[in-house]
Amino acid sequence: MDIHILWAGVVCFSAVMYTIFDGFDLGVGILIPFVRDEEERDTMVESITPIWDGNETWLILMGVGLFGGFPRAYSVLLPALYIPLILMLLSLILRGVAMEFRFMSATRKTSWDAAFALGSVLAAFCQGMILGNLMEGLKLDKNFNHVNSTFGFINPFTILIGFSLIVSYALIGTTWLNLKTTGAIQYRFKRYARRIIVFLVPLFMVIFWGRFNWSVFAPLNGAYGIRSIFSVASVVWCVLSLVLMAGIYRSINARRERIPFFLNMLMTVVSALYIVSGFWPYIIPPDLTIFDAGSPAYGNTILLVSSFIVIPVILAYLIYSYTVFRGKVNARDYEPVLHDEDIALEPVRLNDHKDTLIRQLNLSWPLRIIISVAGILFFFAAIGCLGDGPALWSIGIFIMVFSFACLRYRH
Repeated sequence: MDIHILWAGVVCFSAVMYTIFDGFDLGVGILIPFVRDEEERDTMVESITPIWDGNETWLILMGVGLFGGFPRAYSVLLPALYIPLILMLLSLILRGVAMEFRFMSATRKTSWDAAFALGSVLAAFCQGMILGNLMEGLKLDKNFNHVNSTFGFINPFTILIGFSLIVSYALIGTTWLNLKTTGAIQYRFKRYARRIIVFLVPLFMVIFWGRFNWSVFAPLNGAYGIRSIFSVASVVWCVLSLVLMAGIYRSINARRERIPFFLNMLMTVVSALYIVSGFWPYIIPPDLTIFDAGSPAYGNTILLVSSFIVIPVILAYLIYSYTVFRGKVNARDYEPVLHDEDIALEPVRLNDHKDTLIRQLNLSWPLRIIISVAGILFFFAAIGCLGDGPALWSIGIFIMVFSFACLRYRH
């Protein structure tokens, strides 16, 4: 088998694994606004806290796979989709920050819950926009350079795919929470799962029917590889998706709680195979195939051998972590937050002075975000305007000032 086909399989496998595993923790974040009780929100976050960061390993592997295995595709995708890609990464960063700060915050947990939800929704929507652009193709010139405008990635079809991915992640989030919770909160998500399915079926039908029959949703560059609503791939995907959603709807109340989550995973795989059948053999339709975009065979061979080492390690880690943290969770598993008045300042020995006190400098979270964003902008400005040497000195000074402001000072 051609080495480029094998490496394309690794990239597709990484994409599917990311959609499944990071999909449910994004879904948990999407569902946060629909739960008012703080204890129930703690339970939701606790269900993903030990394992969520490992799920994003697949995103890194997918990015490395494109960069190393298909450099020409990578060089096309980034200029074409810079805005949704950067927004997605910033949203994932916001999610991680929000999870940590809600854990530590005594008075602003609701605000960090809102930030966590915003990051989850925006990340899912941007991923859908990226997928929608790939499904409809990117217009390239004869040198394989992207020719659309900066905001050419926005159109009704890509917006529809982005919204659909938010709803799909919410569904897999409900099946995950059904698996990990008990009592009233579990019943709540059983009910949400059925409602989401009722909403998702017509949404899938709009995508399925609209891309072939409604000009407003028709892909700008054509539906490559799937040119008819009655093609074998389209009919099989439609039937299997309806059967699997019906299975989730019926099994969500069953005692065997793994079944809805497993069926949702299976539906993700079916949808991925349907999309790949439309792409093949293109990596960026309608002009760039995996053979045109691929690295030299020797380079892809090295990458493939490395992936056969890395992927089993990732899978072993995931199996271990999911085994260790198996079972139900509840709000009591979420560690309590210490309020400022609960922390007494005590004399400590510092430079042989027993009476020296250490006080934590508390900055409000908006101020911390402003400082962090200013630091990022300062970093890029320094690199661009000052050159390497002065930039490194400037960044070092900024880090020292920032550390002094956010860590500790003598009192």
